[in-house]
Amino acid sequence: MSRFLKFICAVAVVVAGANSAWSFALLGPGLGGGLYGDAWQVPTIAYGLDGNGTGTDIGTPKNIGEEYRRNTPILNYAFDANFIEFFGDRGIAEVEKAISVYNDLAKTNLSDYPADLSNFPLNTLRENYAAQTLLMLDLKSMTMTSLAEQLGLAEPERYVWCLHDRFLPPGGQCPGSMEYTVIKRNFDPVISSLNDLQYSSFVNGTLYTYEIIENCTSPPQWLADAVEFQVDPLSIAFTSVAGLGDRFGNNQIAGLIPGRYFMGLTRDDVGGLRYLMQAGNVNYEDAGFDTVTVITNSTPQLQFTSDYHLFSVQALTNDAAALSALYPGLVISTTVPFFTNVVTTNTFAYFTNSPYDPAGTPARLVLATNYTTNVATWFHHTFGNVLTGPYYTNALPYYTNGLVSILTTNISGAACGPWSTPGSICTNIAQSALFLTNGNFGDFFIIPTNLCGVSIVATQLVTTVYVTNTLAVATNAIGTTNLLNEEFSQSLIYSYLQHAFIVKPVTCPTNTAALRRGIEAIRFARQNFDSLIGQVQSYEPVTNDYTLVAITNGVATKQHIQRISTQPDILFTAFDHAVGPAGDPGNTMVSRNIVFDTNNVLAQLAGPGTIVSGSTNVERTEIAFNKVGPIYFNTFANAYTFKIAEANQTSMGIWGSFDGSTNAPVVYPNGTSIANLENQILISVSPAGPDLPDGKVGDNYANGFSGFTVTVPTTYGWTTPVSWSLASSSMALPNGLTLNPNGTITGVPTGDLTGIFDIIVRLSDSAIPAHHVDWSYSIRINP
Repeated sequence: MSRFLKFICAVAVVVAGANSAWSFALLGPGLGGGLYGDAWQVPTIAYGLDGNGTGTDIGTPKNIGEEYRRNTPILNYAFDANFIEFFGDRGIAEVEKAISVYNDLAKTNLSDYPADLSNFPLNTLRENYAAQTLLMLDLKSMTMTSLAEQLGLAEPERYVWCLHDRFLPPGGQCPGSMEYTVIKRNFDPVISSLNDLQYSSFVNGTLYTYEIIENCTSPPQWLADAVEFQVDPLSIAFTSVAGLGDRFGNNQIAGLIPGRYFMGLTRDDVGGLRYLMQAGNVNYEDAGFDTVTVITNSTPQLQFTSDYHLFSVQALTNDAAALSALYPGLVISTTVPFFTNVVTTNTFAYFTNSPYDPAGTPARLVLATNYTTNVATWFHHTFGNVLTGPYYTNALPYYTNGLVSILTTNISGAACGPWSTPGSICTNIAQSALFLTNGNFGDFFIIPTNLCGVSIVATQLVTTVYVTNTLAVATNAIGTTNLLNEEFSQSLIYSYLQHAFIVKPVTCPTNTAALRRGIEAIRFARQNFDSLIGQVQSYEPVTNDYTLVAITNGVATKQHIQRISTQPDILFTAFDHAVGPAGDPGNTMVSRNIVFDTNNVLAQLAGPGTIVSGSTNVERTEIAFNKVGPIYFNTFANAYTFKIAEANQTSMGIWGSFDGSTNAPVVYPNGTSIANLENQILISVSPAGPDLPDGKVGDNYANGFSGFTVTVPTTYGWTTPVSWSLASSSMALPNGLTLNPNGTITGVPTGDLTGIFDIIVRLSDSAIPAHHVDWSYSIRINP
């Protein structure tokens, strides 16, 4: 292709793309991520680059329809000790502010926002000149950018124009003979008619063109690229949250440079997320490596329940092998033996007279009991396929106590009375009144091991089953008699309701693939990972139940998905990114990884697929901030002699937090906020969270929540009185609710917003400066 023809094609594309004023870029794996990258996306023409102040490229831009997205509506995140000890609670609060931006977006389905997204601004960048002078990078804003990437967005300004091919004809010389093909990888978030192109030259209203930079030989790692710049030099450039700005270090046009910060997502950021997650975007994709799909079989069958009291008694006294023999098909997850004192009773009967009985009085039956105490081994089992009353409908739940009666039976060969026939058998039966006793009473059934559950269709039959257990026998052997030709026994009688259910078997295959709609919204939920101060990692598995919509034979079907997360989906951490000791003195301020699921990529394409993390089979995603501290660059090129001094150095950046107020920027590491974290070890709060009681639109919230209570260690330097407030101005309680200084939440939720609201509450003392401790909570407001 001649240079003249290349120029004509480029101009034609500019004109065609001018129909829209917004765009987004889609992220997916490069060639380094497996066989499913685009073959032309190589470092030579600026794909998969390292360094340059933005960190390693973890993906490359994808074409429309070849996107990678998340289909998990809840992503769990956590902080480890490396992050906590450097950034403190202030750093945690800044990351929480970034996350709240996305959680606020998730309160409404993305498809429900206006079609033109006019409620989102084209530019949310602001500048803090004090932070700019100190060369500080904003922690919150970098987190927002990293999360946009984790949701499937690439850098839109960087990929408005892309080199697809770079060719040197035979006999030609670089650069004069070089030929290129140029394409676009930006797409219009406002859906246009089918006869319009969806490729765009605009990002947040700014029109971009390009110039090709050609280096011919290495270094640098890239030899050529189509570098974007705005057509109008006075227009605002590099505004998107998803894009970090100019990767080549041209600070005159870069986006998130020192001193700048984002106030929220831009129109193009939301447009890209809407494209990815809207219900109308249907892709064939996995449910996730750590998921099961709950599938209910349409063929019903009968299921009978059994005696739960008997089962609990046998489970207590039998080890796993013996119990499995009694109940074939029982899944015993764990068994813990323990020792206990067991009292054995031996009751016997005999005839005797009292010393004060008149002469000739017949002998009376007397009961006597011997007690023997022994040490026995009992067992505590957990089961994987036992369902009791509370888990199915139309059945009585199990109870921790039940009604029983004692039946006493006395069989004698002696005369029973003056009218009895000599030698006849005399039976005397006495039943005590009903009384309550401790125990497990009710019914249960065992789910077959090839199933994960059953769906109750209806109750077919309910039968009262009476159970008799022999408690004591006079002669220690039923059917034998004592010297007086008499047999005596006592039995415990109780009953339970045996149900015959019509059920549909439920199977739970793992990581199912299906043609699925987008999930419309993603919410981030914080989980504990490390202790506040220390390196002890103790992540409690989190189970999330949600619905994915699959398309089968043109019909939308809701699928019940259960996901058990055994590690955080996203872990915020920190470490020293300076390469040392003899490496190129670059300064990567943040590094991160991403995991693409390419199992269902279409033939000859680079997508679509999903982004996964946090399961037992897949590495978690880590966003790691540089914690080397202030770092400076120095070189003999800056010196006038063969000596390098502090006066010659230039700062390479430092983490900070700042906004548009007159407050001084916060510099990390922040010793004050670390001390506040140490305070939190000594302060316990109730409720511990993270979930506060649900509220309901129109109901007084105070009826369900009495307020926060704490134990404050005044000996640790805290000054009373203490008060409660919201830690972050970017987070808000549901409309109508107020957090009062005494820790109560009062008010009536209004009906304009429902869903889950994430807040950070702060306890402060009255010292100057004040000590404070923060806790994260969530409130669900139901319609």
